[in-house]
Amino acid sequence: MATPDPWLKSLDSLELRLDACRDEDMSDEGDTEPHRTQFTKTLEDVCAVVRDAERKGSPDLPRIVEKAEQILMDAIWYARSAESELPTSSFAHSEDEPLLEDSMEYPGSDLVDALKLFSRMLNAMNPGTGPSIPISNLPGLADAPSWIDSLHPHPLTTRLSRFREGYTPNTTTLTPLAHTIYQARAQLTIDSLASGPWDMSLSSGGSILALSGGSGWKLRDPCLQWYPLGQQSEDSLEGGGMDPGLAQVARYITADESRKLIFLGDDDRVKSFSFNSTTRGRRRDELPNVHTMNSRQFRGPILVLPDGRLARAGKGRAAVWNVDALETHQDKPGELIGPGEVNLEDTWRDNDGDDIELSTGTVPTTSTPFGDPNFSPNVLHLHQPTGHVLFGAHSDDKVSCAMLDLEAGGRIVTRFLGHGGEVAHISTDSRGNPNLFVTACTDGYARMFDVRHPLPVLTFNVEREKSHCGDVVLVHPDGIPTLFTAGTRSHQVKLWDIRAKQCVYELSTGNNDVNGLAWDSATSSLFVATECENMDRMGNRMDYRRARVPRWATWKAAQAAYKRYQEAIERGEAITENTGPVTYDQTVVDSEEGEEDEEWEDDEDDDDMDDEYDDGKRWPKRTFHREDYFGYTYDAGDHMLFRWQFKEIPDCSQLPPSFD
Repeated sequence: MATPDPWLKSLDSLELRLDACRDEDMSDEGDTEPHRTQFTKTLEDVCAVVRDAERKGSPDLPRIVEKAEQILMDAIWYARSAESELPTSSFAHSEDEPLLEDSMEYPGSDLVDALKLFSRMLNAMNPGTGPSIPISNLPGLADAPSWIDSLHPHPLTTRLSRFREGYTPNTTTLTPLAHTIYQARAQLTIDSLASGPWDMSLSSGGSILALSGGSGWKLRDPCLQWYPLGQQSEDSLEGGGMDPGLAQVARYITADESRKLIFLGDDDRVKSFSFNSTTRGRRRDELPNVHTMNSRQFRGPILVLPDGRLARAGKGRAAVWNVDALETHQDKPGELIGPGEVNLEDTWRDNDGDDIELSTGTVPTTSTPFGDPNFSPNVLHLHQPTGHVLFGAHSDDKVSCAMLDLEAGGRIVTRFLGHGGEVAHISTDSRGNPNLFVTACTDGYARMFDVRHPLPVLTFNVEREKSHCGDVVLVHPDGIPTLFTAGTRSHQVKLWDIRAKQCVYELSTGNNDVNGLAWDSATSSLFVATECENMDRMGNRMDYRRARVPRWATWKAAQAAYKRYQEAIERGEAITENTGPVTYDQTVVDSEEGEEDEEWEDDEDDDDMDDEYDDGKRWPKRTFHREDYFGYTYDAGDHMLFRWQFKEIPDCSQLPPSFD
């Protein structure tokens, strides 16, 4: 009789312990904190069993990982359910594979202001009961210090960055690109987007950046936007946009560098568009539609596979088309591809179907199964050099992350544990370290994995469990492993030094949520796709107040600082890197440029505002950053695409206008 596997026995015991935690949570009797702590500790112990089995070379490791995944998924799904009060904080880290925290413990000005207002209301309702404790004195709830009191490592560091104190740089002039990146020496250009993007794709060779989103009335029409990166100047960002002729807003997009095609998919079809003309130095108002593919049973993400194939995920399977063998609209001008016509009854578009191309499309060449018939991937990513597919998926009431070998019938190569929500994005950098990949998760964390191991090697607390981690980009400038992470509620992009295991700085996104990141190695540029929550679907801006702008954070102050730097260079003065805060005039501008909002000042109300109110700068009433958080007060006021181009001598005077 075979000896029972000790690790599987341990997992059985932990599963029973988790069941007990759920029973106590549902009973809701007495102090719930002990079983909350026990719940998290049990999840950690499940991961510890897997870690121990791998370290000791268990021959049953695949079975152990699979069972651990099932236990974790059941527990996490319950913890995320409406009837649960159990936490879903990080549980897969360890002393050797640590959880990295941002050293700046700032909850956001929106939360601080709300608590201050609540405190003042309580004091007003109960006068004479004695002085209250200021909210700003409570641990972790203080206002962030002004930007002028923060670190600025170089005179050309962008004023739209905020550095962390106590960081010792790992870069020098011997690693020039990494040095400029880690000092945030970056030049910013922006362009408005039709909507907050659903998806974004940069072609592997960097020829095109493509985005999917909505347009038209209430953003109900699909929109394809693209930027031919080889044609961009350093001073502006220009792209094209068009209605792709789909019946619904398209959720998924990917770009194929080798065939110069953009693939865009709504729920029923995938259409391809050629960007070959844009790379020959000639822009067009519209890209020609080349293919239409029928993907009615496959509504998930799209992936370009080797050998000219295209895959689209569905539940349990992926549809696959041989692109080079498909009919094209150019082969049959004016004719439809596929039998019949598209049914327009379910479209929400506001144009009576006049702009919808009616081809039902070519059916898949074949299909291939996933390792689990219930998998419904929400992200697919081709891993080089193995050719395997990394994916994040939900399976009925569970979430998972794995690597598949589609060439072997969707065999699961490795399962990756530790996510407390759905994997939204995956990033790799095969030129830096092909074994590493990073996930962005809806639980607010980013996690770095080695494809040879089931548990994360690093966990990054991006959003402090308050919102989603919007995206991740893994890069290796001058061979130095570096991670950019996207914040949704926190309205920022953070740079993490992987070797030092620290957050270095954050970049402003003008009070916009970050939906997508892409790195263009040819120009050392980070593209950031953002959504303005203060704009509704009709294009109206909401919930703004008058801004309070420090003198040192105005556009004129930024121009003056850059001019002083240029004059010093012309005089031949040596410009050294700064090692501490820079002294600036801290005076606040007069009322022509901003006053504190009446909501937070007792002596101001609507009657005190004069006719110049609408001409002054504006600021959202509820936002993560105050006007003095960065060195330039900037509110985007629109859905935006940012390009941060890192260079030795950026034009720091090039700053976008703030919404007014």
